[in-house]
Amino acid sequence: MRKRFSLIAVVVVLLNVLTATAFAATTETFYGGYSDSNYKGSIEVDLTNISSKKNVILSETEAAEYFDDAETLDMIVDYGYEEYKEITIKDIIEYYNDNGGVPTYYADAAPVVVTAKLAMRTFYFSYKGDSVKYTFEPKYYSFGEYLYDFEDKQVYTQPPEDWLYADGTTATLIEPGKYIFVVRDDGFVFPSSAGIFCVHIGDKLSEDPAPEELENPVPEEPETQVPKDLNNVNVNPTTSKVLVNGKVVEFEAYNIDGYNYFKLRDIALAVNNTEKNFEVTWDGVNNAINLISNKPYTPSGGELAKGDGTAKVAIPTTSKIYKDGKEIFLTAYNINGNNYFKLRDITKAFDIGVTWDSATSTIGIDTSISYVE
Repeated sequence: MRKRFSLIAVVVVLLNVLTATAFAATTETFYGGYSDSNYKGSIEVDLTNISSKKNVILSETEAAEYFDDAETLDMIVDYGYEEYKEITIKDIIEYYNDNGGVPTYYADAAPVVVTAKLAMRTFYFSYKGDSVKYTFEPKYYSFGEYLYDFEDKQVYTQPPEDWLYADGTTATLIEPGKYIFVVRDDGFVFPSSAGIFCVHIGDKLSEDPAPEELENPVPEEPETQVPKDLNNVNVNPTTSKVLVNGKVVEFEAYNIDGYNYFKLRDIALAVNNTEKNFEVTWDGVNNAINLISNKPYTPSGGELAKGDGTAKVAIPTTSKIYKDGKEIFLTAYNINGNNYFKLRDITKAFDIGVTWDSATSTIGIDTSISYVE
C-alpha cells in the first residue's frame, strides 16, 4: 500500500472550522489558516460532490486509522512560534478538537475532487484502508519566482529545486473511503496556520447533535503576547571570520536569532576531500535533500560565492532532509533560492569540530576533531 504524503510544513495559531450542515451534492470550499472579521482564511480548498459536512471530535485512535501507523501522528512537520516548539499532526488535530472538531465532508458517491485554490506549502493526504484509489495532479511554483518575481512566475509540472504547490493542484478521490487532509498556505500571511479536514465517501452523516457553532475561533491570549513571525525573517550577514582546517575561507553566511547559518553546499565543498566530507543531492520528486556521509562532494557551481553584504529575507525551508537514508529534522532557511543550515547542526550531524574565538570573532571548522556540544 502506498499512501500519499506531500508535505511542506505546519504551524498552528488560528483556524477556521466548519459547522454541521446538510445539502444537495455541490462544491464546497474549506477555509483555514489566518482569518478575521473581514477575511475567511488564507487557505482555500474546493471539494466537489459534497452532500453534507460536520465537525467531528477525532480521537488519536481514530486519527491513526487514516495513516499507515500511529507513529505518523507524532511526525514533526514544523516549529511553533515559541522557542521553535515542535508541531506534529497530533498537535493540529488536538487544536481542532479543542475548537469544535475536525471538519468532515461527506459525499454519497465518488468522485470527489479536492483542489487547492491558492498556493500552498502543504497539500498532504492519507486514508483508511488498503484499497482506496485516487489520482494526484500537482502543479508547482518556483519559490524564488513566487517570492521575487510574482507577476511573471511560471507554473511547472515537475518540481523545481525549491517549490510551492501552485493553485490548481488536485487530488481526485475515485473510490469510496475515508481520507484526511492537512493543508497550509504559502506562508506569507501572518500569522500562518495549518488546516485539517476529512472526506468520507459513501459514509452517511450521523444524526448526532452537531457541535455548537464556531465561526473564526481565536485562542484567548493576553494582548501583549504576539506570535513570532517565522515566515519572513530579516537576517544580516555574519561578520565573523571563518577558518576551515586553519585556512581562511569566505562564506556567505547569515545570523538568525544568534546562530550562524551557512549555505549547505558551501560547507560540503569546504570540507570536501577530508575525512569528514559528505555528498549533497536533490530529490525533486519528493522535495528532499539527501546528505551522504563519507562520500566526496560533487560541486554544482556557485559554491563559496561572495555575498553582497546586505540584509536578506529568510523563509523556513520546506524540503525534507535525509542523512544516509534516514529522515532528520534540522532548522533551515531559504535565502535567495539557497538552503542555509545552522552551522552547529551540520557539524554535529557529521561529527565535525567547530570552535568559537570571541576575542577575534573567529569561527573554526576542524575536520580532524570531533564535534563537542
